[in-house]
Amino acid sequence: MAASYSMSSLVYFNISELQPGRNTDGVKVRVIRCYRQPPFKKTDPDGTLELVLHDEIEDRIHATMDYGLFKQKKVDIVEGRLYKIRDFMVAHDMTSCRSTPNPLKLRLYKYTTITPFEDSDFPTSMYRFRDLWEIANDINVDNFQLLDVIGRVVSYRKPTFVAKCSTRRMDFTIANNVIGRVVSYQKPTFVAKCSTRRMDFTIANTENRKLGCSLWGDYIDPVLSIFEQEDSKPLIICIQFGKITRYRDEIKVANTFHITKVTLNGHGGVFKTFLDGMGEQELASQNTVIAEEIDDIYALFKHKKASVRTIDKLAGAKDGAICWIDGTIFEIQTKADWYYRSCKSCFKKMPRDENNRQCFICGEDNFTDNFRYKIIVGVADSGGCASLLMWDSQCTTLIGKSAKEMKRLTEKSGKLIPFEIEDSLMDKRVLFEIKCPAMKSNSDLPQFKVERVAVAQDIFDAYAEKYTPSKGSTTECLNELGTGNEASSRLRKGKEKVDCDETLENESDAEEEMKLAEGEDEAESEENLDHEDSEAGDDVTLKDLQGKKSIKPDAKYSSRKKRVKVNPDN
Repeated sequence: MAASYSMSSLVYFNISELQPGRNTDGVKVRVIRCYRQPPFKKTDPDGTLELVLHDEIEDRIHATMDYGLFKQKKVDIVEGRLYKIRDFMVAHDMTSCRSTPNPLKLRLYKYTTITPFEDSDFPTSMYRFRDLWEIANDINVDNFQLLDVIGRVVSYRKPTFVAKCSTRRMDFTIANNVIGRVVSYQKPTFVAKCSTRRMDFTIANTENRKLGCSLWGDYIDPVLSIFEQEDSKPLIICIQFGKITRYRDEIKVANTFHITKVTLNGHGGVFKTFLDGMGEQELASQNTVIAEEIDDIYALFKHKKASVRTIDKLAGAKDGAICWIDGTIFEIQTKADWYYRSCKSCFKKMPRDENNRQCFICGEDNFTDNFRYKIIVGVADSGGCASLLMWDSQCTTLIGKSAKEMKRLTEKSGKLIPFEIEDSLMDKRVLFEIKCPAMKSNSDLPQFKVERVAVAQDIFDAYAEKYTPSKGSTTECLNELGTGNEASSRLRKGKEKVDCDETLENESDAEEEMKLAEGEDEAESEENLDHEDSEAGDDVTLKDLQGKKSIKPDAKYSSRKKRVKVNPDN
C-alpha cells in the first residue's frame, strides 16, 4: 500500500507498508534502542543518532538522524517509550551488520516531527532472544544479523590486551621545489594506532546448554566489577544486539560498537522469567561463577572437534584455517635472537634503541626489562617436515621458564642458543595448533605460525582415543632422516624423500643379510679381512645396505664406511 503525500493527512502506516522514497505520512512506533554513533569523517563532527523501532504488529525498522539536527529539535527520546514520527525518507539499509531483518531504513531530516504519545494497548517487544543451543550448533545463524541472548554466567577469563597494527613514517627534505636533491632526512618513526581489550566468558540457559561470549573495550569494566563480586545469587546477563563471531570453528556472541547493550541482573520481566525457568533446586546448585582460565584444548580432542592433519596435507587447507599436527621437534633453526624486548602491556616488539623508552603502540614506559621468546623449530610428522614459528606463550609452556629467567641464567654462557632450550625442545613430541597458509620465509621448508601447543598427557590420551594416531610414525621419519642438522641438511638438499607410511617389504631378507655381515666381521681378524677384501676387489658399506626399502625403522644413515666380508661366489 503506497503512502499518501498530502500534508493534511493524518494517516499512520505499518512498517511493512512503507515504500522507498519520501513519506509525508507517519508511523507509530516504540523505541527499542537509542544510541549515538560517533562520526567517521572530520566533516561530520557530531555523528548520528541511531534508533531501532517496532510498530503495532511488532515489525522492526532502523532509523538514523544527524545528531546536530536532533539537538535542535529538543526532543527527549527514551528507550521503551512510544512516538509518532511523520515526514521522513525511506531508503535501503546498506550497513554490514543489520539491527533488523528489514532491508529498508528511515532517514529523519529537518522536516521530520517526533511526538511522544501514550497507548496502553500498544505491544512491547523489546527483545527477540535466540536459543543458545541453536547458535552454538550454527542452526539458521546469519553472520550479518544482530541478535539478543540471555543466560547465566558460568565462567569468565580475565581481560587480555589486544594491540592492533601500526605503521611507520619517515620525513625528509629536498631542494629545488618538488624534484631535487635530498638535503636531510629523519629516521622512520612508528605511528601508533588504537588498541583495545577483550574478555571471554561462557553463559548457559535454563537447560544448561552453553555458549561463548566476548566483550571488547569499554564494555568490560562495568561487567567485570560485577563478575568479581562474591554473591550467592546467580549472575544473569542479557546481551541485546550482539554480533556473531567465528573463531577456531567456534561460534560466539560479541558486542559491536555502539549498538550493543549489556544488562546484568536487571529488574525487567525477562530476567524474572529466566529465573523462574531455572527452578529452586537448580538455583541453589548453579550459582557460582568460575574465575579461572579454562583449558579448552582437552575438550577439543575429547569431543573430536579439532582438525588434525599431517604436514603434507596443509597445502590444501583454506586461507586462515586452524589445524593441529602431531609432530616431533628435530631441530632448532633459530641461530640467534631467540628473545626480544617487548612492552608489558601490549607485548609489541620494541626497537633496540636504549634511548627510546616509550611504547609506540600504547604509549607505556614499561618495556625496559621485559623479554619474550621467538624461536623457529623444525618439526617432523608422518607426512613430512616443516618450520614452525613459536612465540612467548608456546615456548614458555614447552621450556618451563620465561624468557627473562632463561636470559639471566645463560648471560655468561656465551652460546647463541642456551643448552637449557635445546635440552627442553629437542626430540619433544608436541601437538601444535597452526594457522594456514604457510608464511614467507628464507627457509627451504614451509613455515607456519603456531597458535597453541599441548603436551599434557590427558590431552594425548584424548587425542589417541578419538583420532587413533599412527604410533611411532614420527619416530620412523626422523630415524630415516637422521637427527638435528643432518636431517635438516638432507631435507634442504633434496637428496632423500622419505615416505613414513610406506610398507616395509622383504624385511626378513635384509635382516639376514645384515646379521651375516656383522657375524663374519666379528669372527675374522683384521688381516684376514683385508686379504679377503683384496680378493673380492669390492667394498660394501652399511649405507649401501640401508638404501633399500627393506631397512628397519630404527636404522640410521652413517657416513662412516664399514668393511664386511663378501663371498665372491654369491
